[in-house]
Amino acid sequence: MDKQIKEYQQNFKYKFDMDSKAIDLREMMKNYDVGIIPLEDIHKAIKVVYDPGKPKTPVDPYKGASITHNSHIVASQTNFVEWKDLYLWPLFQRDVSPNHIKKIYQDFDPTAVITPCVVKFTVKDKPYYCVWDGHHTLQDCRFAGYTTFKIDYIDIDDITDDKIKADGWDPADRLGYGIWLAGSNMIRINSKNKRPLHAYDEFMIKLETKDRDTVSIMNILKKHQVVPHRKSKAEKSLTQIKSAIECYELSDSNGVKGRFLDRALKFHTTIWPNAPIELEMFRPMAYLYQVADLEGNVLDNVWDNEMANLLTSTYGDPWSVQEKLKISYHRAVEDGIGKGKIAQHDRERVLNGLLCLYHQRGGKNTHTPQPAYRWQI
Repeated sequence: MDKQIKEYQQNFKYKFDMDSKAIDLREMMKNYDVGIIPLEDIHKAIKVVYDPGKPKTPVDPYKGASITHNSHIVASQTNFVEWKDLYLWPLFQRDVSPNHIKKIYQDFDPTAVITPCVVKFTVKDKPYYCVWDGHHTLQDCRFAGYTTFKIDYIDIDDITDDKIKADGWDPADRLGYGIWLAGSNMIRINSKNKRPLHAYDEFMIKLETKDRDTVSIMNILKKHQVVPHRKSKAEKSLTQIKSAIECYELSDSNGVKGRFLDRALKFHTTIWPNAPIELEMFRPMAYLYQVADLEGNVLDNVWDNEMANLLTSTYGDPWSVQEKLKISYHRAVEDGIGKGKIAQHDRERVLNGLLCLYHQRGGKNTHTPQPAYRWQI
């Protein structure tokens, strides 16, 4: 595959990462005016890493035309319907979540409304548009005052007998078949085939659309020459985007955000300038700085130098620091030789280990926070 990728990228000035997991469109866009990429070029890139085989005969899947992709099922069509014509059949839908509806509604924006998916049944000459995906969205649109609702629907009456038979159903039982189809599609879309938005993509979208906090986080990263990545072991590369955001959100005693992410990255990049940013090194350090601040104490550069010397002389690189502190913690718990509150998270285990190390190996700052769980390092 590497050969095919290289051949595909020969005509591009700016190369970009591409494999079966992701194609880096942000790098790819540098090859185009204004950064707008033709879908056909992306399609060709996709075919390099995933080629489904011989192209299907071109078809228009709408307005009653048939899809020839291993079936004769009619594609979904778009319609605008009234509220009274929309139904939900719990046989092929999950329970409704008011909290989820609340969450969507608090962030509701008509430019971000997805098109719900529906199966249309006809029972005793009455049409029923039954939602199989997007029910929460429709409820929020109703709260927002919508009077008509855009939907994509499959009309069960339009599906051929041959297709129903091929799926193992009796064409005389179109209602049962439609219920099965809606349930299968619901699982296919929401469980089997949905690709979650990667934290890196979410961060970069927010950055490029000038989200205030994301821009602030990026400014902190740039300050320490840290570069966010989806996947990388390069020096000063940061792949744990969500944890960086978590550390940014830690407020100081004045309610200011970002200080402790700044301090933790400064600490990390000063001591280990050639290492990737280690999650369970920068995160517990950010929390350590916050605990000290909330206790009214300042851990200055002298303290940083003390801790740095302890860590590098005892363990070496950042990965070894966090790994050996976690191993030491677990041994203490298993042997019953530690005292205090058992940690529930690696962040807390490493944080406690850092504080135990500092106090046991001659740390001079007596105002340094005490560990919640103590054991002999």
